[in-house]
Amino acid sequence: MKSIKKYSPFIIILEMMIIAVLTALLIREFNKPVPLARDQRNLITHFDQLDLDRIREMIHRFKEGKGDNLTMLEWGTDSGPYIHDFYDDGRELHWTVDSTRDWAGYDGKIEYVCRAIQLTEVEEFYKVELSDCENQPEDFKFNPVSFRKDEL
Repeated sequence: MKSIKKYSPFIIILEMMIIAVLTALLIREFNKPVPLARDQRNLITHFDQLDLDRIREMIHRFKEGKGDNLTMLEWGTDSGPYIHDFYDDGRELHWTVDSTRDWAGYDGKIEYVCRAIQLTEVEEFYKVELSDCENQPEDFKFNPVSFRKDEL
Protein backbone atom coordinates (compact mmCIF):
# COMPACT_ATOMS: atom_id res chain seq x y z
CA MET A 1 0.00 0.00 0.00
CA LYS A 2 2.82 2.40 0.74
CA SER A 3 4.11 2.17 -2.82
CA ILE A 4 0.68 3.12 -4.22
CA LYS A 5 0.45 6.22 -2.02
CA LYS A 6 3.98 7.18 -2.94
CA TYR A 7 3.22 7.22 -6.66
CA SER A 8 -0.37 8.49 -6.59
CA PRO A 9 0.52 12.24 -6.83
CA PHE A 10 2.74 11.42 -9.81
CA ILE A 11 -0.07 9.43 -11.49
CA ILE A 12 -2.57 12.22 -10.85
CA ILE A 13 -0.22 14.82 -12.37
CA LEU A 14 0.44 12.55 -15.36
CA GLU A 15 -3.31 12.03 -15.91
CA MET A 16 -3.91 15.79 -15.70
CA MET A 17 -1.18 16.41 -18.29
CA ILE A 18 -2.72 13.83 -20.65
CA ILE A 19 -6.16 15.44 -20.24
CA ALA A 20 -4.67 18.89 -20.89
CA VAL A 21 -2.93 17.71 -24.08
CA LEU A 22 -6.07 15.98 -25.37
CA THR A 23 -8.17 19.07 -24.60
CA ALA A 24 -5.70 21.28 -26.44
CA LEU A 25 -5.81 18.96 -29.46
CA LEU A 26 -9.64 19.01 -29.49
CA ILE A 27 -9.73 22.80 -29.24
CA ARG A 28 -7.24 23.06 -32.09
CA GLU A 29 -9.34 20.69 -34.24
CA PHE A 30 -12.55 22.66 -33.65
CA ASN A 31 -10.85 25.96 -34.45
CA LYS A 32 -9.57 24.87 -37.85
CA PRO A 33 -10.89 27.09 -40.63
CA VAL A 34 -13.59 25.64 -42.85
CA PRO A 35 -12.14 24.87 -46.28
CA LEU A 36 -13.12 27.36 -48.96
CA ALA A 37 -13.29 24.73 -51.69
CA ARG A 38 -14.58 21.24 -52.12
CA ASP A 39 -12.64 18.23 -53.26
CA GLN A 40 -14.73 17.82 -56.40
CA ARG A 41 -15.05 21.35 -57.77
CA ASN A 42 -16.85 20.17 -60.91
CA LEU A 43 -19.67 18.51 -58.96
CA ILE A 44 -22.52 20.81 -57.93
CA THR A 45 -24.75 19.27 -55.26
CA HIS A 46 -25.27 21.77 -52.44
CA PHE A 47 -26.53 24.77 -54.47
CA ASP A 48 -24.90 27.01 -51.89
CA GLN A 49 -22.52 29.98 -52.21
CA LEU A 50 -19.53 27.81 -53.17
CA ASP A 51 -21.54 26.17 -55.96
CA LEU A 52 -22.84 29.55 -57.17
CA ASP A 53 -19.25 30.85 -57.27
CA ARG A 54 -18.30 27.82 -59.36
CA ILE A 55 -21.14 28.60 -61.79
CA ARG A 56 -19.91 32.19 -62.06
CA GLU A 57 -16.42 30.90 -62.80
CA MET A 58 -17.80 28.60 -65.51
CA ILE A 59 -19.69 31.49 -67.14
CA HIS A 60 -16.58 33.68 -66.97
CA ARG A 61 -14.45 30.96 -68.57
CA PHE A 62 -16.98 30.58 -71.40
CA LYS A 63 -16.96 34.32 -72.08
CA GLU A 64 -13.15 34.15 -72.28
CA GLY A 65 -13.41 31.34 -74.85
CA LYS A 66 -12.09 28.67 -72.47
CA GLY A 67 -13.68 25.25 -72.03
CA ASP A 68 -15.15 23.85 -68.84
CA ASN A 69 -17.37 21.06 -67.55
CA LEU A 70 -19.69 20.49 -64.61
CA THR A 71 -22.05 17.85 -63.30
CA MET A 72 -25.00 18.84 -61.13
CA LEU A 73 -27.27 16.66 -59.08
CA GLU A 74 -30.54 18.42 -58.39
CA TRP A 75 -32.87 16.57 -56.03
CA GLY A 76 -36.59 17.10 -56.07
CA THR A 77 -38.75 17.08 -52.97
CA ASP A 78 -40.25 13.66 -53.55
CA SER A 79 -38.41 12.23 -56.51
CA GLY A 80 -35.06 11.06 -57.78
CA PRO A 81 -32.31 13.35 -59.02
CA TYR A 82 -32.14 15.38 -62.17
CA ILE A 83 -28.61 15.00 -63.49
CA HIS A 84 -27.20 17.96 -65.39
CA ASP A 85 -24.07 17.44 -67.46
CA PHE A 86 -22.51 20.57 -68.85
CA TYR A 87 -19.50 21.06 -71.04
CA ASP A 88 -18.31 23.74 -73.38
CA ASP A 89 -15.40 24.35 -75.68
CA GLY A 90 -15.48 28.13 -75.28
CA ARG A 91 -17.78 28.55 -78.29
CA GLU A 92 -20.72 26.19 -77.72
CA LEU A 93 -22.40 25.08 -74.53
CA HIS A 94 -23.78 21.55 -74.27
CA TRP A 95 -26.21 21.16 -71.38
CA THR A 96 -27.81 17.74 -70.94
CA VAL A 97 -30.62 17.19 -68.44
CA ASP A 98 -31.09 13.53 -67.56
CA SER A 99 -34.29 12.85 -65.66
CA THR A 100 -34.35 9.08 -66.23
CA ARG A 101 -33.86 8.54 -62.50
CA ASP A 102 -36.71 10.85 -61.54
CA TRP A 103 -39.51 8.64 -60.26
CA ALA A 104 -42.31 11.13 -60.83
CA GLY A 105 -41.50 13.01 -64.01
CA TYR A 106 -40.30 12.85 -67.55
CA ASP A 107 -37.99 9.93 -68.13
CA GLY A 108 -35.56 10.95 -70.77
CA LYS A 109 -32.63 13.11 -71.68
CA ILE A 110 -32.73 16.53 -73.26
CA GLU A 111 -29.65 18.23 -74.66
CA TYR A 112 -29.39 21.91 -75.41
CA VAL A 113 -26.60 23.25 -77.58
CA CYS A 114 -26.34 27.00 -77.09
CA ARG A 115 -23.94 29.87 -77.75
CA ALA A 116 -24.78 32.19 -74.85
CA ILE A 117 -25.07 31.86 -71.07
CA GLN A 118 -25.70 34.32 -68.28
CA LEU A 119 -26.60 34.46 -64.62
CA THR A 120 -29.68 36.59 -63.99
CA GLU A 121 -30.90 37.80 -60.66
CA VAL A 122 -34.57 37.93 -59.75
CA GLU A 123 -36.17 38.62 -56.40
CA GLU A 124 -35.63 35.19 -54.80
CA PHE A 125 -33.22 33.43 -57.18
CA TYR A 126 -30.08 33.53 -59.25
CA LYS A 127 -30.97 31.78 -62.49
CA VAL A 128 -28.65 30.28 -65.08
CA GLU A 129 -30.02 31.13 -68.52
CA LEU A 130 -28.95 29.66 -71.82
CA SER A 131 -29.87 31.39 -75.07
CA ASP A 132 -29.04 31.35 -78.76
CA CYS A 133 -29.77 27.62 -78.78
CA GLU A 134 -29.92 25.29 -81.77
CA ASN A 135 -33.39 24.29 -83.02
CA GLN A 136 -35.08 26.87 -80.77
CA PRO A 137 -36.81 30.19 -81.50
CA GLU A 138 -34.60 33.27 -81.41
CA ASP A 139 -36.12 34.57 -78.15
CA PHE A 140 -35.92 31.15 -76.43
CA LYS A 141 -34.18 31.13 -73.04
CA PHE A 142 -33.60 27.93 -71.12
CA ASN A 143 -33.29 28.03 -67.32
CA PRO A 144 -31.75 24.68 -66.37
CA VAL A 145 -30.95 25.50 -62.75
CA SER A 146 -31.53 28.18 -60.10
CA PHE A 147 -30.03 29.09 -56.74
CA ARG A 148 -32.34 30.27 -53.95
CA LYS A 149 -30.93 33.43 -52.38
CA ASP A 150 -32.22 32.49 -48.92
CA GLU A 151 -30.15 29.26 -49.03
CA LEU A 152 -26.82 30.88 -49.91
